[in-house]
Amino acid sequence: MKTFIKGAFLSGAFALSLAACKKTDDYYVNPNSPLNGSAPTQLAALEVSTMNSYEGDLARSSGVLIQHGVGVDGQATQTQVYSIKENDMDNQWNQLYQALLNGKELRRNFGAKNPYYDGITQVLMAMNWGLLADMWGDVPYKEALQANEIMYPAFDPQEVIIGGVIKMLDSAVVQLSRPKTDNMLLPGADDYIFGGAAGKWIKTAYTLKARYLNRYSNKSSYNAAAILDALDKGIASAGDDCLTKHGTEGNEQNQWFAFLNDRAYIAAGEPLVDSMKLRPDDERLYYYFDSTGLGDVYGSPVAAPDADVSYWAEYLAGGPAKSTPLVTFMESNFIRAEVYARQGNATDAATALNNGIKASATLSTDGSFDGTAIATYTAANTTLDRVMYEKWIAMFGQIEAYNDYRRTGLPALTPNPDGVIPTIPQRFPVSQQERTSNPKTISKPITEPVWWARP
Repeated sequence: MKTFIKGAFLSGAFALSLAACKKTDDYYVNPNSPLNGSAPTQLAALEVSTMNSYEGDLARSSGVLIQHGVGVDGQATQTQVYSIKENDMDNQWNQLYQALLNGKELRRNFGAKNPYYDGITQVLMAMNWGLLADMWGDVPYKEALQANEIMYPAFDPQEVIIGGVIKMLDSAVVQLSRPKTDNMLLPGADDYIFGGAAGKWIKTAYTLKARYLNRYSNKSSYNAAAILDALDKGIASAGDDCLTKHGTEGNEQNQWFAFLNDRAYIAAGEPLVDSMKLRPDDERLYYYFDSTGLGDVYGSPVAAPDADVSYWAEYLAGGPAKSTPLVTFMESNFIRAEVYARQGNATDAATALNNGIKASATLSTDGSFDGTAIATYTAANTTLDRVMYEKWIAMFGQIEAYNDYRRTGLPALTPNPDGVIPTIPQRFPVSQQERTSNPKTISKPITEPVWWARP
């Protein structure tokens, strides 16, 4: 039927990054006052934790909600029917804040004399803050990371946090643009993602800035020119893609590979599989999903979960050391296509859309398929609906696809009729640990759209 390459589930460094500190523990070590730590070790830990958050349970749950996958076993069956509980969020919530505490300490201890460390840290912190705001809406922000001074941090509105993310990315660019001689220490192998290449981090920062400026698409403050300017300064080729990095040891592995090998709880979703089959020339399908023992790729129906279908293949789960996308040239093109489509510039929108499809094909097949056969849009048939549909296919496995769906309502997915609520969840519930320990917690129903999703 299907095969999985044998391997161990994540442990070690990833497990350490998941650990949450409790104020009541007898052996609690204040994360604001680490006993030991250097700039290289703290940066490495921050990158590992950030990759973990973007490649782990939040990505898996998001993919089920937007029907890239279907929960067929274990906890994923609850996500499949939109029964998402507060205590499901504890590890993810704590990991993100632990990473941010680490980033804060790295900047405080080493940032002033090492602008490259400071800049990289700010990009990574922006990614963690952005993920918190995207998934939960309002979260502790201004008063967070101050455990010694503020026991119960207030929740800040999502729009405040998104604005802070954009400012942090601007600050990161300033620091990373300084000359090497301004640094006492230079990042190298401890920067798993780019090996200390400041120029690539600058491009990542600008593309992330475009991503978050695009969150304003439903607001009067939406600024198309600012998005295009950021894209022009951002990732301009696949060679500058920001990707996760992994090894073959149990504590280093690609999480999609490790999860599906250890817990095959999520199978291919019929909506995505059937959409891709509409174009027989779309070879990405056979890199997204396996056909071992099935003769072809098949997806599970949303309302009738079926484990005897296809599972993840080479693109995301091709081995323990497989890299997965974080911020890419592919995404940059789709953002550009959306901006042009909103402006009514169908000609440039079609060009950017085709470039996005081709970048997706190249990335997902390791260059075996360049996408030319399916990148055939023209001004006559390029609309916002088509841009978001193609982006939904291309962003397989990435949380950003869930963000796009909530922001635009596209593609027009049919909610699971067996769901405990009648709509696809619009946010995740706040962590149970946070709600029970912080009297200032603002906990909204998962049916309520986050700020950037509202008109």
